[in-house]
Amino acid sequence: MAPDERELRADMESGRFLAGEAGKRWRLLAVEWPGVQIGITARDNREFVLRFDCSGYPQNPPTARLWCPEKKAPLDFSLWPKGGARITAVFNPNWKSGIALYLPCDRTAIEGHDNWRNEYPSMIWNPAKGITQYLGIVHEILQSRDYIECPAI
Repeated sequence: MAPDERELRADMESGRFLAGEAGKRWRLLAVEWPGVQIGITARDNREFVLRFDCSGYPQNPPTARLWCPEKKAPLDFSLWPKGGARITAVFNPNWKSGIALYLPCDRTAIEGHDNWRNEYPSMIWNPAKGITQYLGIVHEILQSRDYIECPAI
């Protein structure tokens, strides 16, 4: 097993990750290295699956996109989270064709956004916090009043 995969698996066995699973904030669905699929629960109990690319973990931040495990393909844009300014900024299918979430902790999104280091210091990738940092940020946004609850699919 490669060192980056070993590091991620250790983080997914940590108390922080397991507490998130026990609290039904997120759940591990699959590891297909370097891909990892994790479902995150929204305010209406809808689960959104993120497919992470964790190559180089934890020194390199992961990058994630919304995913449909049944189709083994990116989630159709029509099924993306809806809501106010925070939701539409983070879950923006028009930004880089939806290949990543627009977050300071995302490897793809941080490129060209050096200003985020000062504007959003708590959201900049921190290898010591690991994958739970990213999951916690997304979970908080999906639990916010900015998220518009969706009918069951």
